[in-house]
Amino acid sequence: MSTRSTKKKYMACKTCKRIYFDQPCPDHGDSHMTEDWYGFLIIVDPVNSEIAKKAGITKEGTYAIKVRQ
Repeated sequence: MSTRSTKKKYMACKTCKRIYFDQPCPDHGDSHMTEDWYGFLIIVDPVNSEIAKKAGITKEGTYAIKVRQ
């Protein structure tokens, strides 16, 4: 008996670089998602975060550092 498991994956949006677990980006849709990303930032307070400001991030969340198009 063979059982095939479907792995759920972390995917990054090519447009906003936000990382989602097994779901499409609510802002840009499924066609903008990719598994080809590297590193991540977790932004908790984008208003007071210097890193968020430098990266142009305005919303809380987990973001890929590099996303390949």
